[in-house]
Amino acid sequence: RDYYLGSTFATQHKHKHRRSPSTELNLNRAFFTTMIIGIIRVAAALLLTPLTQRHLQPFAHARTDAENEVKLILQRIEEDTLKLRDEVENAYTQRCSIETLSQCSRGSFNGCSSVFPNQQCMAADELVVEACGGGGGGGCNALWDKTTSIVSIPSALAQGKDDNPTDPELIETACYTLLAEDYMRTKYENDEIFWDSYNVQPSWTYFGAHNGLFRKLPGTVDEECGNYDPRLRPWFVAASSGPKDVVLVLDVSGSMSDYGRMDLAKEAAITVIKTLTISDRVAVIAFSDYAYQVHSDSDSGTDLLVRATNENKNLLIDSIQKLTDGGATNFHAGFQQAFDALERTIEQEYTSGCNVAILFMTDGVRTAGPETDEVLSLINDSTQRLATLYNRDTKIFTFSLGAQADRLATKEIACSTNGIWTPVGDFDGDLVGAMASYYKLFALGLGDDTEFTAWVEPYEFFWTKKMGTTNSAPVFDRSVDPPLFLGVVASDVHMDAFEQVLGENAQSSTMLQRFIRLSTAQCPKIDLSDCQLEGLRYLAGEEATCGICDSPDYPGIIPTECPFKPDLPKNLWQNTDGE
Repeated sequence: RDYYLGSTFATQHKHKHRRSPSTELNLNRAFFTTMIIGIIRVAAALLLTPLTQRHLQPFAHARTDAENEVKLILQRIEEDTLKLRDEVENAYTQRCSIETLSQCSRGSFNGCSSVFPNQQCMAADELVVEACGGGGGGGCNALWDKTTSIVSIPSALAQGKDDNPTDPELIETACYTLLAEDYMRTKYENDEIFWDSYNVQPSWTYFGAHNGLFRKLPGTVDEECGNYDPRLRPWFVAASSGPKDVVLVLDVSGSMSDYGRMDLAKEAAITVIKTLTISDRVAVIAFSDYAYQVHSDSDSGTDLLVRATNENKNLLIDSIQKLTDGGATNFHAGFQQAFDALERTIEQEYTSGCNVAILFMTDGVRTAGPETDEVLSLINDSTQRLATLYNRDTKIFTFSLGAQADRLATKEIACSTNGIWTPVGDFDGDLVGAMASYYKLFALGLGDDTEFTAWVEPYEFFWTKKMGTTNSAPVFDRSVDPPLFLGVVASDVHMDAFEQVLGENAQSSTMLQRFIRLSTAQCPKIDLSDCQLEGLRYLAGEEATCGICDSPDYPGIIPTECPFKPDLPKNLWQNTDGE
């Protein structure tokens, strides 16, 4: 092409310049030379391109198409989660209406005792219940109802007749969430159509309330009645607190052997660790005369916070279970080790990049190390340093473990550092509720973000035994300031479709990294007034307050009760005992 353009150009100008024949010959030779060099360059480029690279180009396009398809699937799931959140928030506005409460009486199905109206046998690939035979031999593997939601309540909170709750707020929650059942049913029908193209069964949609009530659809019989608490699940805490750095500081001194306090400390710490997700970083510090980190980051070889993957959480839980008590109680050593680990982690960019929570658990008796005043100075100076140098907001949560624990020192630490102190009773108490203060505080920072959802690391579903993940979003009463945290909505998703589209195993490192990227969402911004902070303390009882606010209502923290308690239904359940 260059030759012919060149020849035409020369022809158009030769009469103007009156070139000699020898000049014309030289010009044509130059054009031929240019053309040949161009052809050689193109051929060389083709020959030098690796054969595999040329073959991989179609694969690269296919890979891009697969990634785009997965993005569309994830986007659809997130949009559905936010729509469900809107339905529950709208239902909450109707919680005190006479119609809502009248329909609620004997209006819900109990996951342990109700017979479902449209129950049918499930295939073994839909649900596996070993107690029912696992679907072998042509028998009925399990019963479920795709048109009905069920309600579960932890046994510690279902103290009324026939396992009904007696707490007015729990009753109200059962009533207003029933209004969202129509949407949950319609969503499941639409999900069946959508997921059928991937030959995948749709999974559960549900709401977990901050008070422990749980409603899900489709309805299935609970295998273990009263043992499920949504507040213990990673999908709940991920959506209610966002990414965070969490350091648990555990007293393992000799006095912790009294009254079973060591066992209580282990149970409390494990309870917190189980709720963390891959967007979080975590460390566990044990202290007595001195302090040490019970598990370090194997990649860096130093004492840093580790990502809360399932593998790391299991390692931490195993380390906690092996802790033994002995020695004196040095508060200063425990906090110093915690702040050192945090600063190292932030400096080496192993952090979540978000808020910091230090959970300090002890029987409350300091017997070694610097006095309490020096401990308070260490905490205040260190939190200020993290804020100034690294823009990190650090909150201190102290817990007095056991009914016989000394409570003065731990409460003083919380009140003097803008923290929260919680007394934790012995094993017959609501341990999950007692440990919930840290995620409830962070939840207040998400009330103004109407687009936030959270993902969790792929895991084996309890019911189906298949790999799946969960997308969740926080639910608020947005009519008050700050918005009142009500709970979390969520949808389970089987990993089969992602495996088909991407050609990856659900447990692969590539798949894990994909969900890590999805989980690093916006950090909650905590900006509480003194009264709002005092309201969070009040959730643990009036004893936990620091006396800095006289407000009895704490708007945005304490739900307002419906005005007619006597009219609340006494029995929530229908179709029980074969009715």
